[in-house]
Amino acid sequence: MKKHLIITIDGPSGAGKSTVAKMLAKSLNYLYIDTGAMYRGVAYAYKTEGITQGTGATTSLNDMETFLKNLSIRFEFGEEAKVFINDVDVSYAIRTPEISMLASSLSQDRSVRTFLTEKQREIGASGHIVMEGRDTGSVVFPEADVKFYLDASEEERAKRRYIELSEKGINADISSVKDDMSKRDRDDSRRDIAPLRIPHGAVVIDTTGIDAKGVTDKLLKYIEGLEHNAGA
Repeated sequence: MKKHLIITIDGPSGAGKSTVAKMLAKSLNYLYIDTGAMYRGVAYAYKTEGITQGTGATTSLNDMETFLKNLSIRFEFGEEAKVFINDVDVSYAIRTPEISMLASSLSQDRSVRTFLTEKQREIGASGHIVMEGRDTGSVVFPEADVKFYLDASEEERAKRRYIELSEKGINADISSVKDDMSKRDRDDSRRDIAPLRIPHGAVVIDTTGIDAKGVTDKLLKYIEGLEHNAGA
């Protein structure tokens, strides 16, 4: 099996993608790429620069293309994803429920998706990456060397998301978190452009009741099995 693999991890919110992707990338000494942070970064810029009038707002294609063309946004990936807008670090500010919902809305805009898909492909073209998101194995890298799809029960996903927000000092109500998550998953699954789905050839893992280390170990075991078979 070739070196410098392109590994994708997709799935809905709260399935454990980010934590597992970080752990997997660290174990393999690969670069971890959080595509969700990229969409949230664009959403934050879109909101703070006054183009939108609420999380459900959209703009015309021409306006969006102009906005993206003039947008000064930069991404840095390592153990954590960092987003800079006009050279200001907004990595913390993009993690609110409001920005998450706006990111989901803007991800349905073809120009936004094209803009970020091109950046994702550019970053990951040489391989040696673990890229996680909602369309990384189905759209961004459909020919990825290894594709995973993580899922979990709705209750567990909502609980994980609630704990994540609480740890970041963001006030949230677990019932509201669950409702927002359900809406986002529904919207992302039904959108015309790059809908959330299980990529062809992906290994599906239900993470309900399994901690991040346990899931990561499963992924590592699968990759090691591929490498062993390739070398046989």
